[in-house]
Amino acid sequence: MHINIQEIRNEEVLKRTEDFEKKGGVLHFHIFRIFENYEGAKPSDKYECHLIVAKQIMERINSDMNHHWNRSASKGNRKTLPVYQTNFDNSGLEIGLEEFLGPFYDFKLEKPFVRGIKGNDTINSYFYYDSEELTTNKIDINNRINEFNLKYETPNSDFIYAFMEPPFSIQIGKTIKEQGEYLIEFMNYIFSDLKKIEIMKWSTDYSPYFDAGKEWWGTFFWTVYNPEKDWYIGICGSSTD
Repeated sequence: MHINIQEIRNEEVLKRTEDFEKKGGVLHFHIFRIFENYEGAKPSDKYECHLIVAKQIMERINSDMNHHWNRSASKGNRKTLPVYQTNFDNSGLEIGLEEFLGPFYDFKLEKPFVRGIKGNDTINSYFYYDSEELTTNKIDINNRINEFNLKYETPNSDFIYAFMEPPFSIQIGKTIKEQGEYLIEFMNYIFSDLKKIEIMKWSTDYSPYFDAGKEWWGTFFWTVYNPEKDWYIGICGSSTD
C-alpha cells in the first residue's frame, strides 16, 4: 500500500520545538499525519501506523548522519563512511502513560516534580513545581525512582526526565514554578489530553545516533498518537556531555 504521510511543520509547531531546543532541550520532536492515499486507503493497524512514523524519523536521522559524516570524511581526505541503516520492525512495545512519563510525575495530583535551582540546599532536590523551593518541601525522589524501576524494569521510559534534564542544564525561567509551567504548557499543546494518547517505545540499539546517550545520560525513542489532533509524534533523544 502506498502510504500518504505528511510532516506537520506549521508556525506554532516550529515555534515551540525551536524554542525548546534554544533553551537547551535535546529531545527532538517530529509530528506527522497519515492521510488516505490516492486509492482512498490508509493503514488501519495501530502498530503499523506507529512503525511507519518510527521508520520515517530514523530515515531522516540516518540521512542527516550520513550527510554529516561523509562531508567530514571529504574534508579530511578520508574514505566516506558506510551508509547507516535501521531495521527495528519488531522492536515496538506499547506502554502506558505512567511508564512513559516516569517517576518525576505525580499521577494522583497530575503534577511534575522539578529539580531545585536556588542554591546548595535545594539544587539536587526535587519539589512539586508549584510548591516553594524550601528544604521542608523536598520530595524523596530516590524512593520514587526505586519504586518505578521495580514496577517496570524497563529503561528508556522517562519523558519528564528526558525533557527537563538534558546533559547541560535547561534554561527555563528562574523558578521551579516557571519550569513546571513550561513543561505542562508544552505537553498540553503536543499531547492535548494525556489520558487519551497511545504510546509506543522503540529500541535504541539499531542506530549509531543513540551511541552518545549510552555513555550515561540515556537514549529515548517513542511514537505517540494524539487522537484529538490526529497527530503521530515521534520523540527521540540521545546526548552526552
